[in-house]
Amino acid sequence: MLIGTVFVARRWTYLDEAESLNRWMRMAAGTRASYPALAESLANGSTSRIACQAKSFSARLMRGESLVNAVRRSKLPVSVDTLAAIQHAQPQSTAASAKETSRFEDIDATTPASAPIIAEQFIYLLATMFLAWGMGFFVQSYLFEMFDEFTEEFNGSSSKFDVAMQTITMVYETIMIVLSIWFVMAILIRWQPNWLIRWIPWFGKDAIARWRCELLRSLAIGIRAGHAEPELLSLAAQSSRVRWIRKRCRKASRLIENGTPLPVALRNSRVVTSKEQSWLTSAAGNHHLPSAINQLVDNIMRRRSLRWKLRMSWLVPLATVFVGIYVTAHIVAVFHFLNGLTRGLS
Repeated sequence: MLIGTVFVARRWTYLDEAESLNRWMRMAAGTRASYPALAESLANGSTSRIACQAKSFSARLMRGESLVNAVRRSKLPVSVDTLAAIQHAQPQSTAASAKETSRFEDIDATTPASAPIIAEQFIYLLATMFLAWGMGFFVQSYLFEMFDEFTEEFNGSSSKFDVAMQTITMVYETIMIVLSIWFVMAILIRWQPNWLIRWIPWFGKDAIARWRCELLRSLAIGIRAGHAEPELLSLAAQSSRVRWIRKRCRKASRLIENGTPLPVALRNSRVVTSKEQSWLTSAAGNHHLPSAINQLVDNIMRRRSLRWKLRMSWLVPLATVFVGIYVTAHIVAVFHFLNGLTRGLS
């Protein structure tokens, strides 16, 4: 549980520092600031793995690599709108850059405040189930060893005990094996084939929703800043580390270059649904597309947060009862063994 708590804390620290990194780089886009020097300064003040990524990014830029290649190879979490702002930077005052950046700071906060709490609850639940599994394994091994040693004293009652314990153990181990496979697939979801992601229970659709928000948020900031839509999608396809985003952006970029409007291209590339496309099409006709995209991102994140709260509201008590039954069965087994051994020896 301690390891899980540390992992969650470091994960959210990383996300917070990634947002700060993008704000500073967007602010520096309109100035004459040196990006390698800025990356080095941010690395010196970072406490997460962004420090190593920023130093690698700075070294690659100093060696003459392009901005997109340096971002992709260093794995620095620079967003698409930040890349577009840097590539099309125009000299302006620092105050103007700060004012322009402050317009989008509210868009960056797309992580629900309850997300760390939900993640910790899930880790505690898994840790409890695996701990009960491990303790049950050791209890069973010792009990079966003692039964084999005192078989005559139990007068055949050990066979019934063996069948009952084996049944309970088989059910629990089957559930834990399935849970382990599910959890490993959730951890490695970024590297899963695109056709398989949606079929991973809970985590698959949630990851797609998170990636949609990441892409749409960057598009909203980039469009509002005046950058071309195909360019934003092309930068996302080149720099993103998520295969799902790269594939969708390449398809959407090709459609827009062929004359398809952005909402329709996003729908055909499965970034938005048909209802969301209708909303974005109406907003584009009224020249409010960035605001509509921001509102769409807020709605998706709100639904994500509510969905996880509902899941944890019934999963935690259900799993607690299930673990309690498993532990109670072993307690009964221990008393059955002691009772049978006492009767046999007497």
